[in-house]
Amino acid sequence: MAGQGALERAVRAELRSLHASVQTSGRAALAVSMARQIDGARGAVAAAAAAAQLRGVLDDLAKQAAAGPQESGIDDLRARRARRIG
Repeated sequence: MAGQGALERAVRAELRSLHASVQTSGRAALAVSMARQIDGARGAVAAAAAAAQLRGVLDDLAKQAAAGPQESGIDDLRARRARRIG
């Protein structure tokens, strides 16, 4: 992806390590968008505010990754069906 700034590249690398995809995770997409804004920011105040928000989003993603995959409603239905069938 041409034109990525240093922070965007770093955020994308961190997302890969967390197995978070911008295709399936709104938080991951938000993190990349915020990093892109910070890379292009001209004012220190705007960059600092966005950096604080980005840090929070990345912390949330790290906690979510540490908790492991979440079961969906489909997973629950499959488990119930398996128990019924035996």
